[in-house]
Amino acid sequence: WNGNGLARVHVDKGSFLKEIDLFDNVEFGVSSRDARIMAPATRKLLESCFLALLDSGIDYRAQNVGCYTSGISFDLTNVSEPDHYDARGSFAGYPAMVANRISNHLDLLGPSLPTDTACSSTITTLHLAVQALLNGDCGAAVVAGCQLNHRFIDWITYSNGSLLAKDGKCKPFDQSADGFARAEACAAIVIKPLEDALRDQDRIYATILGTAINSTGGGAPPGAPVPEAQRDAMLHAFRRAGRRPQDVDFVELHATGTAKGDPVEANWVGAHFQRQEELLIGSVKGNIGLVNKVPSNIKWLT
Repeated sequence: WNGNGLARVHVDKGSFLKEIDLFDNVEFGVSSRDARIMAPATRKLLESCFLALLDSGIDYRAQNVGCYTSGISFDLTNVSEPDHYDARGSFAGYPAMVANRISNHLDLLGPSLPTDTACSSTITTLHLAVQALLNGDCGAAVVAGCQLNHRFIDWITYSNGSLLAKDGKCKPFDQSADGFARAEACAAIVIKPLEDALRDQDRIYATILGTAINSTGGGAPPGAPVPEAQRDAMLHAFRRAGRRPQDVDFVELHATGTAKGDPVEANWVGAHFQRQEELLIGSVKGNIGLVNKVPSNIKWLT
């Protein structure tokens, strides 16, 4: 969109999911009215959570299973004329309903929490879900995230902030890196205490040893990378896992292809993961772009 002044989008490329308008509301017991007003991301999350739970092999209906989600919760009235939709009496499009709709339609009885911490959303949902398992709040949990980029004002905002790569491609760790590319994705995983999963002969893909989250406080402007804060969160997670940074063979970084963020992250990783053997690093954003609400889920699945 080559508008005048601030209303200008500087790129014409991105990565998008296909057929996001398709949704079998009858399959999930969603009324036609609710389906029309429900945020498209909530629809995709409902589908993905169902498939993840089915793949896990656990008995989830009417069980103490938690639902921890992050997703773009803008309903369809944010991108079209409200008069086109009959939303009377429906709260399906409310942000608070992103997780609760999934819990309701899949009959999950555990904690049901939507989160939004921008690019760290799904890693935050994972951390909260892990803590819930450790505290006995639920016996298993589905952790999911969805990013859809159908709200035009967001494209303008990112363009105004000079955050988007001019060629529409993420180039992590490259000297030509000039920003990130926006992308869409939806992903879900199911977690459960390892002993319980082994006992129940569930399908196991990986083991989570430790998680940690923190904040930069007042150390920098909001959104600016602070290496000390990133380091502290990482070391806390390793302490919980009973491991050392030198024990790992590969580090997946957040690296989005920005000239400021990538070096900050790569430098502190190099300083604290020092080892005799070669250490590999990477960023999946070079393959698919930046999916704001879902990067952590995508990393787990690749």
